[in-house]
Amino acid sequence: MILRRCSQGYRVRIFKNTTPSLTRTRKYSDGSIETLTYPSSHSYFVEVDGDILKKTNSFKVAEEYYNDECAKKHDDPHGRMLIGGHHLISGIATAQSDYPTSGNTKSEIQEFYDMRNVDYSTGASKAVLLSKIKVNDFTGSKTLEK
Repeated sequence: MILRRCSQGYRVRIFKNTTPSLTRTRKYSDGSIETLTYPSSHSYFVEVDGDILKKTNSFKVAEEYYNDECAKKHDDPHGRMLIGGHHLISGIATAQSDYPTSGNTKSEIQEFYDMRNVDYSTGASKAVLLSKIKVNDFTGSKTLEK
């Protein structure tokens, strides 16, 4: 059972080992397959990018390891969604500071869109990619045009 997963869309998860030694396989609509074999012992485990990297009987130890792995992947070290601080784009928690700016490279902007399943032309210029981001003139908040 998944207890926590990274709000930023990376595959970092804490599991409660409710079914030791069981192998779960999921097929997704895009054709990808996810297979996970639960450990034969330990109460909790942390899975990162398809590999179980930490097994423990302590939730505190699992959560600390999870936080460390989230910190390696993005600036938000705890990986949780902050109510009022994030909004969802295709299931990915996005803060205003996460939006790319003209200071980002074209590949960084494309990575931002790829993670959030936003369509764009691969040949589009950096300016065209950034034009999908709309800024509210009144509040200054950013939103994404799909």
